[in-house]
Amino acid sequence: MLFNIQGSVQEVAEAISAVLNVDVTIVDKNLYRVAATGMYRDLIGKPLPNNSSFQLVIETGQTQFVDRPNISEKCASCSLKGNCAELASIGYPIKSGEELLGVIGLIAFDSKQKKRIKENYDSLVVFLRKMGDLLAGNLKYINTITSLTIQGEELKKIIDGLGNGIICTDTEGNIKFANSKAEDYLNIEANAIINKPIAKILPDLNFNIALDNPVETKVTVKGKKQSFIIKINPVKIEKEVVSNIIEVHETTDMVRNAYKLIEGVTNISFDHIVGNSPSIRKVKNLAKEVAKSKSTVLLRGESGTGKELFARAIHNASDRKNFPFVAINCSSIPDNLLESELFGYVGGAFTGASKQGQMGKLELANGGTLFLDEIGDLPLHLQPKILRVLQEGSFMRLGGKELISVDFRLIAATNQNLEEMVEKGEFREDLYYRLNVIPIYIPPLRERVEDINELSQFLLEKCCNRLRKELKVFSQEVKDAFNNYDWPGNVRELENVIEYLINVVPGKEITFEYLPDSIKGNLNNHSFKKNHNNRLKDILDNYEKELLKSYIEQYGDSTEDKKRIASILGINLSTLYRKLNKYNLQ
Repeated sequence: MLFNIQGSVQEVAEAISAVLNVDVTIVDKNLYRVAATGMYRDLIGKPLPNNSSFQLVIETGQTQFVDRPNISEKCASCSLKGNCAELASIGYPIKSGEELLGVIGLIAFDSKQKKRIKENYDSLVVFLRKMGDLLAGNLKYINTITSLTIQGEELKKIIDGLGNGIICTDTEGNIKFANSKAEDYLNIEANAIINKPIAKILPDLNFNIALDNPVETKVTVKGKKQSFIIKINPVKIEKEVVSNIIEVHETTDMVRNAYKLIEGVTNISFDHIVGNSPSIRKVKNLAKEVAKSKSTVLLRGESGTGKELFARAIHNASDRKNFPFVAINCSSIPDNLLESELFGYVGGAFTGASKQGQMGKLELANGGTLFLDEIGDLPLHLQPKILRVLQEGSFMRLGGKELISVDFRLIAATNQNLEEMVEKGEFREDLYYRLNVIPIYIPPLRERVEDINELSQFLLEKCCNRLRKELKVFSQEVKDAFNNYDWPGNVRELENVIEYLINVVPGKEITFEYLPDSIKGNLNNHSFKKNHNNRLKDILDNYEKELLKSYIEQYGDSTEDKKRIASILGINLSTLYRKLNKYNLQ
């Protein structure tokens, strides 16, 4: 099978990019770009910037990994230093024997792609080595010929090993090849469909909608309708489409991939919950104990105490950690949209609905954990529907007729008094009891003052790193102020105040004068209340002491006399003895 040389190499680049979800660049030994995806696609045929990390691959013949392009020493002399859009890259040498022919590279332009490259570096290098072997024969003659033969069977074997179905069509929609995963998914034989129109295999697919956008489509497989996620990636040469790579995902696979993209993956554990006070240790120990359970958890506490952090830690300590953690805030989405967000909908279910429909959060959470934050704001008309899903383990999309089975663990959170809401008829009693299986109360910051210094230092380092600021230090006056402030906004308020201070303090030391006026004012009130409370306590203590003294003088000092005094005061004898010891009246 003969291909135009650039077209063949470009198709390989597009296929790699479609599967790995990172961008790909292939260059020859003269550092001219011969294939590329993403924002570099328009730069095919042009040289790379001077002194780039790919030039280092050519010079050393060694793989180069760069995860901080604008800072890395490997990019020190690059002509794009300081203006590079890349966040990370792997450059792998393409060799034929000892002869170096070019470089194949994987490039991250966003944080998700960067994390994917870093976490899968070793397996990606193995993959690049195989792809380099495939490309070597092509690039060996790229300077002397304009076309060459790509060994279709070699390419097919590599693509057969990919994790999703791949079908390649020409510009007319006729099938050029399909990998074994597509054969398995759709129950087809690749040889039997070559040169057949894609509509024969995917009759309900809207080609225009699926271009670069994943869509769900139904396909009859072995007499049953099955749901697949389809994405079409056009292969372009000099801005002209020459073929199309069609990805075919099973719905469950797509859900897991979406989960990885959404999470990034945030491996929050209980170690990320800062603090060693008795109250927070008690909560963390309880949460660890229930993490392995399937039971519903209700996280309670004031706003800003870290309820979602606990929910993620519970999920990642559970048997469901390799499945989605899907969070939705019941107060942040309008009532008329929340139902479709939770349950999803079929195409055309209501005015403005997407033609291809949409998967809901309940379905996305299948196998994993659904986190419903601010559950107290869940509209009354949705509460029985959520209860039914929890009881029956199935639901229907809006406008749909098919029951969808789901298996997820529910973690809910609220800062409201649900018991009071139940009494007022603002929250269903049956749903309340279904949620309140394992209640966990997260203490506010004012009840764990011992943690404030450790938390403050942790958040200071975190914010300085994120803002790329020199690490600052707190003065003792600021530490004292933090420990004496009530923090009504809890940890979230503490973090916001620290970020404010990092931005406004010009020097290295954060001093009292830079604290927000709201904190200074409240500190004055706090000091007044503290002094007032201390004076009141002294008055009450003196009154109690004189009262006990008068009773001893009136009734006597024997054990029987003291039992009588305790009975009059409405306390037990041991409590009376503690009070007498306190005031030296024994």
